[in-house]
Amino acid sequence: MSHLQTESTGHGVINRRSIEVISGLAAGFTTTVITHPLDVIKVKLQLSHMNMASPRTQPLQSILSVIRRMDNDALLLTKQNHRPKAVNLLFEYYRGIVPNLLGNISAWGIYFTLYAEFKTQIAFQNDTLTYFTSSTLAGITTSLLTNPIWVLKTRILGGSRAQPDSYKSVLDGVKQMLRNEGIQSFWKGAVPSMFQVFQASLQITIYDHLKNYVLPSPKTTNMQANDVKLNLTLTTWQYLYTSATSKIISSLIMYPAQVVKSRIQNSHGHLGIRQVVHILYYKEGGYFAFYKGLSANIVRVLPATCITFMVYENVKKYLTLQYLE
Repeated sequence: MSHLQTESTGHGVINRRSIEVISGLAAGFTTTVITHPLDVIKVKLQLSHMNMASPRTQPLQSILSVIRRMDNDALLLTKQNHRPKAVNLLFEYYRGIVPNLLGNISAWGIYFTLYAEFKTQIAFQNDTLTYFTSSTLAGITTSLLTNPIWVLKTRILGGSRAQPDSYKSVLDGVKQMLRNEGIQSFWKGAVPSMFQVFQASLQITIYDHLKNYVLPSPKTTNMQANDVKLNLTLTTWQYLYTSATSKIISSLIMYPAQVVKSRIQNSHGHLGIRQVVHILYYKEGGYFAFYKGLSANIVRVLPATCITFMVYENVKKYLTLQYLE
């Protein structure tokens, strides 16, 4: 039976495509809620103009500087709205949670679904080529569809409620961007986002190869085979190892593209890739400037990646066992 056909058991009716969608949505939601505060810190670091070549600008000091600034913003808000400082600080760390949830839930739901589809339809003799091509096509499609959400998220996270010109909400951000910059502004940073697609492709390729390497049973050659039914699943520690290792390697290679993309998306003019690269390299510390926020990003992406793949794989396993024969 085709993997797209509906199958039923005593538990109900569902198909593999629905399982991919539900698993991706669950993974995106859980990861975003848990790691959003670290994402806020990372974006603020990427948008900072500190000279990273200075010996005084150490990664830990940069992170602490952002935390202190957010603490000061919360104190300023307390004077304005008379809420407890702890409440305002919580709002600062969860500023932009709505577009981040929308972006991650939709992105992971779309990505995992398309990846499974492409992997089934594109069956090269070489597994590496199959994994990389499928993940790249899924990533490009997902990136283009969700780029407007990421532009809004970057601008909201980069500001503070204490700043008078900051976006007050997602709807306010949409209105301001349409009024001041036009609809094309929603696709700012789309080109460097393509570099992140290659990061995701590298990560997924490495991840699937590591999974095949540590699988307790012989690897099946049938890309449509039900891994759960064949007992081709990993332990919790194996999922942690494979997801963390694949993310670290891909992040180190492709992180500079994230910094360039964040700068372009946060600019309210017509700043291009060449201008951003020139500013970062010649005015903000050379190669070090392209790794701004890397420490916060690594701290964020490791648990985020592990949570994402753990939730995705386990939800997929549960639904498969419950609803597929």
